[in-house]
Amino acid sequence: MINRSNVKIAIEALIENKFRSGLTALGIIFGVAAVITMLAIGNGAQQQIIKQIEQVGAKNIIIRPKLMGNIERDDDVSKKYSPKLTILDVEAINKILPDIEKITPFLSYETSAITNGKKKNCNLVGVSSEYFSIYNLKLDQGTIFSEIHQKKSAAVCIIGANLAVKLFAGKNPIGRTLKTNRLQLTVIGVISSGTAIGESLQSIGMNNYNDEIFAPINTVLRRYKDRGRITEKLINSSNDDEENKEEQKNQSEITDQIEKIVLSIKETDNMAQSVDILYRLLLRRHQKVEDFEIIVPEQILQQKKQTDDIFNILLGVIAAISLLVGGIGIMNIMLASVLERIKEIGLRMAIGATKRDIKQQFVYESGLISLVGGIIGIFLGIFLSYLAQWLTSTPTIISFWSVAISFFISAFIGIIFGYMPAKKAAEQDPVYSLRHN
Repeated sequence: MINRSNVKIAIEALIENKFRSGLTALGIIFGVAAVITMLAIGNGAQQQIIKQIEQVGAKNIIIRPKLMGNIERDDDVSKKYSPKLTILDVEAINKILPDIEKITPFLSYETSAITNGKKKNCNLVGVSSEYFSIYNLKLDQGTIFSEIHQKKSAAVCIIGANLAVKLFAGKNPIGRTLKTNRLQLTVIGVISSGTAIGESLQSIGMNNYNDEIFAPINTVLRRYKDRGRITEKLINSSNDDEENKEEQKNQSEITDQIEKIVLSIKETDNMAQSVDILYRLLLRRHQKVEDFEIIVPEQILQQKKQTDDIFNILLGVIAAISLLVGGIGIMNIMLASVLERIKEIGLRMAIGATKRDIKQQFVYESGLISLVGGIIGIFLGIFLSYLAQWLTSTPTIISFWSVAISFFISAFIGIIFGYMPAKKAAEQDPVYSLRHN
């Protein structure tokens, strides 16, 4: 049971030595603050990864061309012709892969949108209507283009929220037309605004759709440009002028008809099997030339999450070490305090205080230092977490458990490390203590 008189004596001793008590508490204050801040940063990073997984979809697979420098060739393979990534690959995958749910081709061209005297640089993106459901893109206005739009290569488009604001400020964009370099399109929908897509998501298939024009894939291929076609200009290269040679060079470098294929499967349990079927199918269609790569975004992000988990544990351990250092600081200061107060200890024991009372006094002192330091550390940790979020624009999440655990550990450390000085104080000889100068 807590002895109130010993608690009162401990509090009076701490108040009497304010400066020393404050210095003793600094280790615990910064230790608790470090634990809360580090865990808040780690939790925020984890939450970001979870949101990224939700954005790219846990069941998505991306197929895209492999860079020429990464294609392994031998003498036999180099003689074979690969048709590269085409719309026909999409149709073949759709027919053969049993577990497929949705699939869309994807290609994009840098262009500019012009309307009512306003011009904005953007990307013209060709996709199927399933692209929007694969990436959970919602519309603020209008509708997604239909199969009829796709089959008839209709000159319609859906635009991002930023593009709608910049080109049609104060006006309803639905039904209005905009012109790209080679194509005039009617706006039938506007995508809801979303947060900017980071580089990590762009590398695994996501696009910053706020500033893009989406049109049916056939519309882009037939009305705008099909870079997979072999043109007369490309065949008769010997008669080309310098400008045409440059265009031929660009076409020869980019011979894939589409940039990538994005598909989602019904069950994540069948992910590995689906990837294997896709690999064998595409390898056969591309004449055994492995000029493509298959990416599973969810696996990449999960690996990143595991790496961040390890990093968070490391941060927590480093922060916990600072708590340990704070506990050692308490023990050192309390040991010095015992040496300074030997005469006081002897006087208390001479008028009836027991060894237990002396122990309690010094344990209470160290415990109170830890408790007060822990409370101050909690407020400092919360402040530093919000400061880190403001300075880095990275979300931080302060969990109840990080606050509770760091506080109770700080109190526990104060009691544990305060016990040795208390034991040393209780073992002093009263006669020697009274004679101590």
